Amino acid sequence: MKIIFICTKSITFNKFLKSQSDFLIKKGHEIVVACSDSNKLDLKNNFRYKINFPQKASQLLNLINYIKIFRQIKKLVRENPESIFYLHTPLASHLFRFFTFFYQLKIIYFVHGFRFTRTTNLIKNFFFKIIEKILSLKTDIYITINSEDYNYAQFNLLKKSPCFKINGIGLNLSKKHFKKKIFNKKVIKKILVIAAYKKDKGYLEILKLAKKLKNQNMRIYCYGYGNYRRFNAIKIKEKINNISFNNFDYNLEKKIKKFDILLHLSKREGLPVSVMQSLSAGLPVICYDIRGNNDLIKDNFNGYFVKSYKDVSNKLYYLKLENAIFNQMRKNAFKSINKSFSSKIINAKIYNIIKTHFIN
Repeated sequence: MKIIFICTKSITFNKFLKSQSDFLIKKGHEIVVACSDSNKLDLKNNFRYKINFPQKASQLLNLINYIKIFRQIKKLVRENPESIFYLHTPLASHLFRFFTFFYQLKIIYFVHGFRFTRTTNLIKNFFFKIIEKILSLKTDIYITINSEDYNYAQFNLLKKSPCFKINGIGLNLSKKHFKKKIFNKKVIKKILVIAAYKKDKGYLEILKLAKKLKNQNMRIYCYGYGNYRRFNAIKIKEKINNISFNNFDYNLEKKIKKFDILLHLSKREGLPVSVMQSLSAGLPVICYDIRGNNDLIKDNFNGYFVKSYKDVSNKLYYLKLENAIFNQMRKNAFKSINKSFSSKIINAKIYNIIKTHFIN
């Protein structure tokens, strides 16, 4: 059976979904990927399809582009009426279900994070909840990756579709990974940040924190996709020399263990891959108590929850002074990620969901 992955941008497929795709291909499925920049897809075959999903905020108001999107989706559906449409990312999932509302299709929505959370403002919360309630009528299966989204999909949608919860998109965890590791004594010097260069990922707060840590023997290393020019300009203007901005490094997963702690000040998450990867490498995490984070972090065990960036420096100072507590927290972080987070197990679960519900 043909399975069509649909996401807003190619980076979602390349970075998070390639492993799922490869697994399904091995099981005999034909994979097609539809996104806005299909020429950038990491695919060996030519089964790719372009849909002009908006990539910038300015494109959201381009009505002519929505006509193109409607035509492209209509063409894709007419050519593949019996396929499974496997939706990712909120924008692509909203537009696809809206434009195919009166078609009878097989649709799975892999929820990387609903656009509403308990911390979202009331108007935005209400708006996106109404949209999802209506579009649930055209969703056969929900796959969620955190407790908050799972509970919502289970009890608050118009159509009571089968709903599953899995531990994210899966990590590349070998058998060697689960062998007992020895954590040598270590102090905090290198602070890691992995997040797209967007305001809601907390970069303005991280810059303020770096300024506060200026006279400490600590340095913040930021990695992300997107343009960091705006944040780098602030760094230069205010002469904050203990922070660096770097392009996303696809080999970063292998280098994480060289850092001491992960700083994650994102304001909205699904189940953050950077947090899972860091924990699996023995890095404690300092973050906000929000959806997704609180599925992974236990306060004072494998990291800390903070209410503001202003609280971060106190946590860092404490762990720097209390070396034994920091090293125990590193051990706890490593133990937090078990085999259920492995991409092999998660891919097998997704395959079983598809097989059970759509394949006779």
